[in-house]
Amino acid sequence: MNWKQFILAILFGWSVVLGFNSALTAQVAPAQLVRQAQQQYEQGNSLPALHLLNQAGKIYQRQAAILPQAQVWALTSLVQQQQGNWQLATENIERSFTLIESIAPSPQKIQVQAQIWHAQGHYHLATGQYNQALTAWQQSEQLYGQIEDATAIAGTILGQADALGKMGFHRRACDRTLVTLDPTESRCVELTESQAKDIIKGAQLKSEPWLIDSLSSMGNHLLAMGRLNLALEFANASQATLSRFPAPKWGTENKLRLNLGNIHQAIALVAKEQSNEQRFEKHRLQATEYFRELERSVKTPQDRDFKLAAQLNELSLLLSNSQWSQAAKLANKIQLDSGSQRNLYPQVKFANSLKLLQQHNRSLKYDLQDIAQMYLNVAQQAHLSGDQRLESSALGNLGDIYDIHDDLETVKLPYTQQQLYERALSLAQAAYSPEIAYRWQWRLGRIYCKKGLRKQAIASYQAALANLDSLRSDLVALEKEIQYEFKEQIEPVYRELADLLLQGSPSDRDLEAARNVIEALQLAELDNYFQDACLTFAPKSIDQIDPHAAIIYTIVLPDRLETILATVNSGSSGRISYHHTQPVSQIELEQTIEQLQQYITEPDRTRQVQQIEAQLYSWLIQPLTAELEQHQPQTLVFVLDGMLQTIPMAALYDGQEYLLEKYAIALTPGLRLLNSQVNSRPLSFLAGGISRFQKVGDLSFAPLSNVQEEIETVSQSEDTALLNQQFTANNLLKQLNLTTASVIHLATHGQFRANPQKTFLLMWNELLNIKEFSSLLQSRSKIHLNPIKLLVLSACNTATGDRRAALGLAGVAVRSGARSTLATLWQVNDDSTTELMKRFYQYLKYHSKAEALRQAQMDLWQRADKDWKVPAFWSAYIMIGNWQ
Repeated sequence: MNWKQFILAILFGWSVVLGFNSALTAQVAPAQLVRQAQQQYEQGNSLPALHLLNQAGKIYQRQAAILPQAQVWALTSLVQQQQGNWQLATENIERSFTLIESIAPSPQKIQVQAQIWHAQGHYHLATGQYNQALTAWQQSEQLYGQIEDATAIAGTILGQADALGKMGFHRRACDRTLVTLDPTESRCVELTESQAKDIIKGAQLKSEPWLIDSLSSMGNHLLAMGRLNLALEFANASQATLSRFPAPKWGTENKLRLNLGNIHQAIALVAKEQSNEQRFEKHRLQATEYFRELERSVKTPQDRDFKLAAQLNELSLLLSNSQWSQAAKLANKIQLDSGSQRNLYPQVKFANSLKLLQQHNRSLKYDLQDIAQMYLNVAQQAHLSGDQRLESSALGNLGDIYDIHDDLETVKLPYTQQQLYERALSLAQAAYSPEIAYRWQWRLGRIYCKKGLRKQAIASYQAALANLDSLRSDLVALEKEIQYEFKEQIEPVYRELADLLLQGSPSDRDLEAARNVIEALQLAELDNYFQDACLTFAPKSIDQIDPHAAIIYTIVLPDRLETILATVNSGSSGRISYHHTQPVSQIELEQTIEQLQQYITEPDRTRQVQQIEAQLYSWLIQPLTAELEQHQPQTLVFVLDGMLQTIPMAALYDGQEYLLEKYAIALTPGLRLLNSQVNSRPLSFLAGGISRFQKVGDLSFAPLSNVQEEIETVSQSEDTALLNQQFTANNLLKQLNLTTASVIHLATHGQFRANPQKTFLLMWNELLNIKEFSSLLQSRSKIHLNPIKLLVLSACNTATGDRRAALGLAGVAVRSGARSTLATLWQVNDDSTTELMKRFYQYLKYHSKAEALRQAQMDLWQRADKDWKVPAFWSAYIMIGNWQ
């Protein structure tokens, strides 16, 4: 039973619950008619249901039974909503409220009032008025609370959760649903896998009518939150629970199949974003099987909505994998009931898929005129029903057709492309839907840019980014398809605005805005990598942090490399110093970086490395030389874009010197993510590591023979050290909470990959993934006020050439709560690492962290008895975060 049917069951159950002792015999016949109407409604037979309710209503009218009449009108409204008769549906709800106004207060009246509010909530939800739906169900919950009807209260909570989910407030929706399963739990965002298992186990001991729906709803909301593993747990539990009910309501099994298919589809899309082809293929096949099983199970016309949803989702999967021929074949099989109000959102989704197939010149039975007409039909029907969000989506997507073909006169469109986007934007804003509004602001920005309307274009792009910023905490979430298409749907908004701001001769104001866009893009990329938005930030300027540093921002565009240098007391704004455009294509830049990655870890390739680094130096640093000499910063801090994040800036070479010989160097995803420096106090250490060979699952890790010496070097007598068997997650957590160590030094294998689930640190006999590790460190801040000043990861390995793996390294640095992180881009020599760490901590007593690292690296290559001067040994070490 889905929650909407559950609500209906509460309403139709009036004749049993409410009772009228004085007229019980007379009401048996109409009550039977009501129950028959329920059965017809649940089977999708709205006309027989209306006929039966009309008969029951006439009987109650003759009997002057006002409360039963009011209830019948509310039930009639639900059936009319099923038909799409919105005007009649709302008239009957109003009629119900009017009927009971004169009735004296009583528990029976409260119950009928609550039932009418139920129907009102259903009506608002169906017509896209989600805020009003939420209010209606909250009112219903309050009324049911007065008569202590626990079953009905659960139904209203599920209704509220659905309304919140439709508005995009998925965390709140999940929290509301969670209460129906376990009143002691109220925060889905903090839910762990073990807690989820306990909640599921406890819920399955009950025999409540809403159990299946609550478990299924949890899966849906967790899916929307991006917590896909937990979503799958709850969806599987819902399906398992179904077997306990011998005669489930119509549609329940199909709904669960669809939910499971959706979750596997989302897991597949995330895997694709992470370039994990094996995981993508596994879950793509599972999702496809659920969708096809659903299509095979559909036997009656009433199930056609489930069949359509399954086909459309399978079509999306085929398109995501560029299986154009199979997608076109499936698209030609899909049949829409264009006259059905229930199929309006699916029509938009189908039209979007057809539009993509048209762009790839696939043979379809639908041409662009057909697709445009679909959007127009939906927009017209959405306008009649008052669904502004749907109307906006239809008109905006119609505007996109112009990008395929700019002459659509045969369709007789009522608007130009710009007018379509403007109208769509106005509707989205009226519906408080920033997840849609940003798309039309983005499209309008492109149009204004083409027309040379620079100010309007910048304003439109900035409005789009403001809406995206409001979405980042998942208060309002994007559609699932957009969530997992970051590179196509989100990233271009940032890059196109930065491109626009930096064209021609940008003003200091433009450069300041571009810097903010670059930092916002860095933050969005980290959010996308972790599939959450846990990072907090505050705007900062360089003079607030370090007056002796200069910040170098880079952004890689298809046709050029843009660089911005920011220093203190430079330029009219007091911050922006210099901007340079390097006419090197993204393709050439990335090919150069890939070649450097291939050579830099090989000690015998030093000459080739220097040649490539000299080329990169000429693009990145040489144009800034005059400004750098004028301001003479002590530290260069890089905010790097794209594949530049995968190479060491310290090794950039001017033909005679490496950049490290001139400046201390640090990296940051942006000033806004920097933790402010804390008061100076003596360093104290918590050290840990593994020196022995380890095998965890299918992975083997070589021994790090110098780890014990390295740990002894950094640990004083009063400090804590965890070595080998002692180096477990539990022991680390315990020591983090017991000590106030300012430096956490971990000498163990670490792996940073495109997939966060495969980004980990090696503990004794276990792998600690990046989120678990961050949680351990963050837990210390809840107990001790003294933050971690420095996190050292001395044997980590970032996948060569993998830009997303570099995001993992940057992510652990900023999410850990540590002020700074010292790590390596590749696994370096064990002996040289131990030597460097000794020197680093010696210099750290007298210098900033970045300068201490520079001095230690310089000492490393000056060891006469070692051949460590080549970049392969010293350049892998990088300082991320606060460099002071």
